[in-house]
Amino acid sequence: MLAKIGVSLLLATLAICDPKGHTWQHPLPTDRRSPCPAINALANHGYLPRRGLNISLEQFITGAKEGLNFDKEFTMGAVGAYQPFTTTGYNNTLNLNDLDHHSIPGEFDGSLSRNDVYFGDNHSFNKKIFDTVAAYFHHDTISIPTAAKARRHRYAAAQAINPTFTPAENLSLATTAMYLKAMQGQDKQTKTKYVQIFFRQERIPFNEGYKISNVTITNDDILLVADKINAAT
Repeated sequence: MLAKIGVSLLLATLAICDPKGHTWQHPLPTDRRSPCPAINALANHGYLPRRGLNISLEQFITGAKEGLNFDKEFTMGAVGAYQPFTTTGYNNTLNLNDLDHHSIPGEFDGSLSRNDVYFGDNHSFNKKIFDTVAAYFHHDTISIPTAAKARRHRYAAAQAINPTFTPAENLSLATTAMYLKAMQGQDKQTKTKYVQIFFRQERIPFNEGYKISNVTITNDDILLVADKINAAT
C-alpha cells in the first residue's frame, strides 16, 4: 500500500513539473528579451532559443505552438510585422529586443506591464504598472468583466499622463484576450495565480498545475474574446 501511495505521489509530482527539456531558466544578462511576457516566457523555457538571438519565423511558429498551442496564423501576424526592423543582419530572423519597436502589433501605449515609449523604457517589466492591473484580480479566477475593468483603467491611466499617447484599442483588447486564453490552458476559467506568474516571472506555471490547452488557439478565438472584453468595457 505504501509503495502504491509513493508511486502515486511521484507521478503527481512529475505531472506538474516543467516539461522535459523545457525547464524555466532566468535569462542571462547577455540574453535578449522582448516587451512581450508570452514571448519571453517561451524563451525562458527554451521553446524559443534562450539567448533570444537570430530567431526565424519558423522557430517562432514552432515555439508558440509547442509552448502555448497558438496556431501558425496567429504567430505570423504577431511576429511577422517586425521583420523590417530586424537588427540581426538577416531579413528572415529577429532578435527578441527587435520587438521593442513601437506601434507594431506587440508594442503599444497602455501596455498592461510596460511603460509607454514616451517615458523611455517600453521594454522592461514594470511592477508598479502591473500592480495597478493586478489590483482588480480579487478572486481565484479572472472573469472577462474583471479583465475588461483592469484593462480599461490601465489604458485610461496611460492615456491621461502620456502627451504622445497613440490609441491602439484593438491591440489592447487583443492582448488581454491573449493572456486569458493562453493561461486558461485546459481549465474552464483562467486562474489568477497563473496570470500573476506569467507576467511577473515570465514563466509558464507548469509547476503550479497549468496544462497547455489541448485545443489550438486561433486568431478567431482571440478576436471572439476581445469582442467580449470590449462589450464588458
